[in-house]
Amino acid sequence: MSARTIRVLIVDDVPESRDNVEKLLRFEGDIEVVAKAARGQEGIDLAMRLQPDVILMDINMPDMDGITATTEITSRLPTAGVIMMSVQDEPDLLRRAMLAGAREFLSKPFSLEELITAVRHVSRLAQQVQRPVVTASPNGTAPRPSDVGLAKIISVIGNKGGVGRSVIATNVAMAIRQLTNKQVALIDASLNFGDVGVMMNVAKSKTFSDITVQPHQLDRELLDDVLVTHSSGIRLLLAPATPQESETVSVELLRAAVSVLSKTVDYIVVDTRPGFDDMMLALMDQSDKLLLVLTMEMSAIKDTRQFLEIAELLGYPEEKITLVLNRFNNYSGIPVGDIAENLKREIEFRVPNDPAVVLRSVNEGSPLTSSQPESRFSAEINRLTSTLVQEHLDESEIVSKNGHRSNNLVLRLRTVLGHG
Repeated sequence: MSARTIRVLIVDDVPESRDNVEKLLRFEGDIEVVAKAARGQEGIDLAMRLQPDVILMDINMPDMDGITATTEITSRLPTAGVIMMSVQDEPDLLRRAMLAGAREFLSKPFSLEELITAVRHVSRLAQQVQRPVVTASPNGTAPRPSDVGLAKIISVIGNKGGVGRSVIATNVAMAIRQLTNKQVALIDASLNFGDVGVMMNVAKSKTFSDITVQPHQLDRELLDDVLVTHSSGIRLLLAPATPQESETVSVELLRAAVSVLSKTVDYIVVDTRPGFDDMMLALMDQSDKLLLVLTMEMSAIKDTRQFLEIAELLGYPEEKITLVLNRFNNYSGIPVGDIAENLKREIEFRVPNDPAVVLRSVNEGSPLTSSQPESRFSAEINRLTSTLVQEHLDESEIVSKNGHRSNNLVLRLRTVLGHG
């Protein structure tokens, strides 16, 4: 049986641009250009009539800009995946495109590989929208990735810098390892300025930039060569040492690394960076759970609300995102109830503000869930983590640092999970 053909509509007011994109796609056997439009309204009309899988939409057009056209198309044809194209690559423009319903953003000029990868990726996302029903397992629940031999992927995200993503990510990874004794990997996907190596007290080691093969050539053996094993047993995939080196890491390589790693461990925790660029979207698509971190600042609350709005437009289910209020305190002047009301979401986890203790743990490169497991910070991280690992949470596997069962930890988890 032949593979399903991806039907593409190109909307661009410049004839040369339309023709060049069509030429790039012409020799791909699984992609067919079904039509080309020179105006926004013409693109809408063709989309409604032909119902393509993917629409390549230019932003700047004379009669109707691409963002307006995309908003119209996605509201009427939610099964179509839109890829926005523009010579401009500004964060505000990217945000507006995503709010309109675009699933990818290509900056002109783009390469053949970038174009083909984006078309196929968005086509897969569009098919997921068309097939929302998930087959249930015999006990009536949807199968977890672990049920089919894949890791559960947990990405720690936040739409504002400085909210503590890396602190949360490193401590959650450590807590998973301690609570389950399963195989855990921690990926530093903040490629330009990653801090996981510092927070885990890892000396100079191999990083993402030491992966020298093409994404499709990456396998377990090659990935093992760059992974660092922490003293806790957590496998680390570190960010490049400099921003210049991070330019060698493509979206395809990041996606391939996560995919290969997911077949070798039980849990993957990913530290990320702010924004909705192509790397972040790739990670969000691959993740089973998104821990959205915010603090009790107006700017962080605003950015979190915008993130949730965009995530909803992109089709991410509400249950995929868990809000984590970091640095919780009683002196910010903003009650937690007001924050939850503003976000229209429950804030289930509140990590207490303990700056002196957290700062010391960062400087020492020792996550608090390991160095101070009895702290208020660690207690809340453990409560959060227990909800992520219930399928593997077995009290017989809960051990203290010296290898013996920790009765205090068992007691806390019984309380958290309602077993005592």
